[in-house]
Amino acid sequence: MKIVRAERIALNIPFYADRVTRAMHRASTHDERVYVYRVETDNGIVGYGDNHGVPSPVEGLVGQNPFAIMHNDAIGFGPQLAVMDAAGKAEGVPVHALLGVKLRDRCPISWWDIDMPPADWAAEARESVKRGHTSFKMKARPWRDIITQVETVGKVVPADYKFDVDFNGFLLTPAKAEITLQQLDEHPNVGIYESPFWLTLDLPGARILRERVRKPVAEHFTEPCLHANCCDAFVVGGGATEVRRVGALAASFNKPYWLQMVGAGLTAAYTIHLGSVLSHAQLPYITCHELWQHDLLKKRLEVVDGYIAVPDGPGLGVELDEKALAKYRVDEQVPTPKTQYRQKKRILRITWPGVGKQQRIWDFTDEPAYQQAFYRGSVPGFERGVDLEVIEDDKSASFRKLHQQLVEKGR
Repeated sequence: MKIVRAERIALNIPFYADRVTRAMHRASTHDERVYVYRVETDNGIVGYGDNHGVPSPVEGLVGQNPFAIMHNDAIGFGPQLAVMDAAGKAEGVPVHALLGVKLRDRCPISWWDIDMPPADWAAEARESVKRGHTSFKMKARPWRDIITQVETVGKVVPADYKFDVDFNGFLLTPAKAEITLQQLDEHPNVGIYESPFWLTLDLPGARILRERVRKPVAEHFTEPCLHANCCDAFVVGGGATEVRRVGALAASFNKPYWLQMVGAGLTAAYTIHLGSVLSHAQLPYITCHELWQHDLLKKRLEVVDGYIAVPDGPGLGVELDEKALAKYRVDEQVPTPKTQYRQKKRILRITWPGVGKQQRIWDFTDEPAYQQAFYRGSVPGFERGVDLEVIEDDKSASFRKLHQQLVEKGR
């Protein structure tokens, strides 16, 4: 069996809600672009995969036997999914049978959102509960009041619903992390802390922090963190072979982890297949497929009590929606709505309480600018009452003047 045709298809899929669009357009993170990969073999088998982010080349797939290359991570994430889908269909077996021995019939899945105002996060949590989720990965940011955010969302979710609070290193130091995490320890819905600071940079500090907070601490997998025993869990992603290698290492230290692979429905289905054969892939996975208006599947993967059943049909065990593929397809050179939005001018205003009715104010022109200011410690992070306001260009002289001043200051 040989691959005779390989195609990469660019899509712009809108986000499913206005509040998500607002937050995602402002933030330095995912956009509407999803790539679908289609491979066809000389015996008529068609395999599909998808991914978000950097597109992978497909030219090198033609002439290859899917079974010879399906474990080669170098072909790219989306193409690897398509090749495995074709291989599984050719042999009439599910992808999990190509990856190992299935250890579980259902796998945990988490909702995901970038930072938002508390009311928007609460609305997202309500939607997640409607769709069967029991956990929510929250992007904690120093320009939001994470205590207020957590308290607000906690009022609209069940008692057993859990928050994975991801700081992406913004707490900066073990001391600052201890102050904030001990406050969050008191909230019953908080389940785990991810990357309070970059643990690999201070392994002794990470071990001390771990002793001083009650909830588990997770970090993106690194072998120094594993051997230092400075965290409770890991975040694992990548190609099939690398993930299984890392999974074996984590299992040898009895460390649970979640899989993190961003894409639409095909990525979600594959992640469930992969997680089903990994003993310690026990924590709710992140795929972000719920962000978009359509997951590209004819039948959406059903989440029941926080889990998705492992597909047992041939290949990925799901069917691509060809009508959705045609609807959202664009030329690769067509920009995403997010790209178009970010080409416009705006002022991002961070405020927190001063004395009496006074406010402290820091203005910036783009998210990367204030991200770096917080990472450098140039602006105090995670103050109570801190908030972010997005001020769009109203074409006024005052806006132009302030925006230009900020540009000249490098902000």
